[in-house]
Amino acid sequence: MPTDSYEITANAKINLFLRVNGTLPNGYHRLYTVMQEIDCADQLTITLDSSRRGFKINCFGRNDIDPEKNLCKKACDRFYSNLKKLKGEGFTAPYTEIDLIKNIPSESGMGGGSSDAAAVLITLQEHFGQPFPEEELLRIAVNVGADVPFFLYGATCLCERVGEVVQPIESLSGLGVLIGKPKAGVSTPECFALMDKEEAEPFDEKAYSDYIESINCHYRNSSEMLEKILAGKELLKNDLEAPAIKLVPEIETLKVAFTNAGAEYCCMTGSGSAVFALFASRGDAAAAMEQVKDVPALEGFQLYLSETV
Repeated sequence: MPTDSYEITANAKINLFLRVNGTLPNGYHRLYTVMQEIDCADQLTITLDSSRRGFKINCFGRNDIDPEKNLCKKACDRFYSNLKKLKGEGFTAPYTEIDLIKNIPSESGMGGGSSDAAAVLITLQEHFGQPFPEEELLRIAVNVGADVPFFLYGATCLCERVGEVVQPIESLSGLGVLIGKPKAGVSTPECFALMDKEEAEPFDEKAYSDYIESINCHYRNSSEMLEKILAGKELLKNDLEAPAIKLVPEIETLKVAFTNAGAEYCCMTGSGSAVFALFASRGDAAAAMEQVKDVPALEGFQLYLSETV
């Protein structure tokens, strides 16, 4: 049978900082952020059978995701639609079945759905012999979701506009990451709507450009890396954090607990509700996790030990 099967890992991400600089002509918010992959990940098995037609997704670890709304389905639809335009009416998409093991929490700002979708695009691009140039694949990706283009590159990237302008920078791999996720998630549309009601805080893009240049270098060890990152601590903020805290106050509870456990920098990632803290090593992050895991205020929260990759 003409069947091919691929196994691929889809890593989560954190936003080192996230600034929102107005809106674009298309109405979307203009984002300016550094995204960083971490080793918390979903696992996908993608099976393609050219002798059959149709689509099926089997989601393990989450039973509340509508298959028709899953970003993996959207990624397939966008890819096949564009491939049909390229190859002509004679092209027919193969039967596509995806087994998806979910480990990345939903409504956390960690990009799980977007990472899964990017994994699908990467797999289909490989399977069909790289039919799309990089710019076209990015266009397809951003039409699936704003964070999807980043996951086509992974590691450490400056992402701008809706998210489709991606510039890889020197990897910030090897840092320990402690992540906390409250029971409640944050609705991204609600979070942006709340932010839009407040007067936007201006930011100096030149200062951020200089900061990114300062951390875009080789490091002897992760301690030196963290020291360099924290040298620009005043720039490390997330414009979505304040409105997200209004929706889910437990985000602030996590920040306080992580700071009390010795974190020099902690911040909400994406539109939340997950909060991450950076440490020089996974061991340091594990020690902090031991301090916070029995804090009464964090009862029912999910805690994750991770590392930048």
